[in-house]
Amino acid sequence: MKEELIPDIKIKIAISLNRLLDTTKNFRPNNHNEEEIAKSYNKIALASFLRKATVSDIFNAKSKTTPACGSLFLIIEAMGYTLGDFAKIYDSVTTNDIKDFKQPFE
Repeated sequence: MKEELIPDIKIKIAISLNRLLDTTKNFRPNNHNEEEIAKSYNKIALASFLRKATVSDIFNAKSKTTPACGSLFLIIEAMGYTLGDFAKIYDSVTTNDIKDFKQPFE
């Protein structure tokens, strides 16, 4: 049972992160703060001290396993969000959202 859930969990994480990133790009101006909010995979990778490929794999649900909690927290914080912000979006992801995410890959 656990093995069957992992792909959907990775996809829910990817959907949630992409929604946060879209919100950041569209609705959160930087206002030239000293701490710039990361708005691209590269900037997220630099701010979170992760490889850009790792960030990309997590955002696209391409990793073989679910992302490590530490990596996920670093990515969320690099975008200027809290774990609570992420959790609200994660909980709102539907089975239809998961199917839509999978569709281009099938």
